Amino acid sequence: MNSNFSTIETLLTPKEIVEKLKSITVTDFAQIHHSLPVSYYGDITSHSFTIKNVRYSPYSSVPPIEGEIVEGINKTLVKVKMNINEHYRLSKKMYYSTLLPIGVIILLLSALVLGGTEYQLQGYLFSGAFILVAFAIVLITKASLINMKKRGLKELTDIIDGHLIP
Repeated sequence: MNSNFSTIETLLTPKEIVEKLKSITVTDFAQIHHSLPVSYYGDITSHSFTIKNVRYSPYSSVPPIEGEIVEGINKTLVKVKMNINEHYRLSKKMYYSTLLPIGVIILLLSALVLGGTEYQLQGYLFSGAFILVAFAIVLITKASLINMKKRGLKELTDIIDGHLIP
C-alpha cells in the first residue's frame, strides 16, 4: 500500500494530455450538474494536475490523483500519485481508538459485574463483537483503498491512451 509514483507512458504530447484531461474535468464539484458529462473535478495546469473522480464528493476522505506530466523523446511520461496511506492510517487510528477500548471496557464489565451470572457469556460475546468489528473495518478499508487506487490508475491510463510502466 505504498504511495510511490506510478508512471504512465503514452505517445500523446503533454499538450494533448492536458486537452484530454480538461475536456473531461471541471474545476469545481458544483459545476458537474451544469456541464457536459465529466469524469473528474480539480485543477489542471500545463505540467501537473490534481483531480478527483466525480464519484467522490469534495468532503469524502478519498485522496486526489496527483500527476506530473514530463515530456520525453517520442513519448510522454505521466507520474501519478494517489496517497492512500494517510487515509488508511487515519481510519485505523479512528477505529482502533474507539471500538477496541469499548470492547475492552465491556469485557471487563462482563467479568467484574456480570461474573457468575447467566448474562456473562452475552457480555463476552458483545465485547468480542466490538473487537472483531474494529479489525474487520480496518481490513475492509485497506482493501477498498487499494482497489480504489488500482481502478483510478487504470481509468486514467485508458483516458490518456497509455500503459503503466512496472
